[in-house]
Amino acid sequence: MKSAGRTSILSKRWKHVWTHLMDLDFKIDPETIASLRSTSYPQPEMEKFVEWVNRVISANRAPYLDSLRIHMPLNTCYGAHIQNWVQFVFVKEVHHLELNFGPDHYERHKNYPRINFSDILSTNRALVRTTALKSLHLETVIIEGPLIQWVLTNCLNLQRLSLHNCSISADDDAASSEHSRGELAVSSLELKHLEFCGRMWPLKFQILRVFAPNLTSFIFGEADGIDVEYGSIPSLVDAIFVGVYLPDSDTLSGIASQLEKLSVNWHKLRSAFSGFPTFANLQQLEIVLWQRDYDLILSTSLIEACPLLHTFKLKLMYPDQARRISPSNTQQIVAPDNAQENAIRCHEQLKTVEYRGYAGCAIAAELAICLAQNAPNLQRFVFYTRRPEKIENPRRVRTSEYEDRMTMKRSVIEHLAERIQGTQSPVNVVIL
Repeated sequence: MKSAGRTSILSKRWKHVWTHLMDLDFKIDPETIASLRSTSYPQPEMEKFVEWVNRVISANRAPYLDSLRIHMPLNTCYGAHIQNWVQFVFVKEVHHLELNFGPDHYERHKNYPRINFSDILSTNRALVRTTALKSLHLETVIIEGPLIQWVLTNCLNLQRLSLHNCSISADDDAASSEHSRGELAVSSLELKHLEFCGRMWPLKFQILRVFAPNLTSFIFGEADGIDVEYGSIPSLVDAIFVGVYLPDSDTLSGIASQLEKLSVNWHKLRSAFSGFPTFANLQQLEIVLWQRDYDLILSTSLIEACPLLHTFKLKLMYPDQARRISPSNTQQIVAPDNAQENAIRCHEQLKTVEYRGYAGCAIAAELAICLAQNAPNLQRFVFYTRRPEKIENPRRVRTSEYEDRMTMKRSVIEHLAERIQGTQSPVNVVIL
């Protein structure tokens, strides 16, 4: 929006071109987000932001909107404005809608009230059915349980539904009644992407039932106590299981043969897991770890279950070790057994391995050596020196301290890279 405004001054003929934009993206810059972290209720910034959105929306002359994205921490006193924005969205027949009224996702402040989204749609009879909306992303909003069913029933062309950190109003009797059976059914012929992430337990259901024959990707996690039951999902090829959630063996068996991409994100690895089914078509596997007790047997067992694996990714998300671990001060390494080595030798399709967040984990290092020595056609081993910002944000530490950490990490990675190259393997090691 700001770029469009600046461009309009270059020519008189372009003065009002910005009012015809069909893609509206309202998000404050990262620097402002950072400055708001220490403020419980940044009222002046909220007022300025709301005024900006209202001004642009009232001036918009586009016949329809392709997308509208609004991301700004707002409290409940702006509910009337938000209701007007959503009504504007449906009048303009928006295709892609993203609303995020919580703080930046790296910092969750409990003192930000959430916005009650339920009244926005349920009180407007004109919004009974819409064929325009194709994707809906809601983050940090309070919703009614029936709202989800309303969207799936009345948004006839909805292809993407994403809910992050959503909850039900504590005094919402209708929502409680709706979920008295403890289950939520997602049934749609058009839905292609479904995403339930964050603290979903306030939605008050224990079972999520999915019936979506055209669903190709599914992300689910951080929903302790909620189980997923799959009905008809023959098109599913991409699955991400986040946090403590991990389907049991029977559930995985039902979808294993059709998956092409799988990401498992465990806060606590389940070493006692009964076993993995064969992922006959899986080409990309990602394991995200949140603890130091990394189970080499479990990871190699999962790799072994993917005979067509092309790319293996490992992300280590636990707190920084760089100041404690150096090439000369590592954990005791236990060599892999013959069964593990033989399992890796069978992976003729494995071409690429990627490590993120590596800072000296001995088991992860041993897995890297095992892959380099035994994967017959491995071509590239890529190390990313920077972890995801969620775990390591440069703004949280002094510049000098951050640079020291990065230097130490690179030193540890370079040491492992030398070990990999010392295996006489032709693999190309890249450090980014």
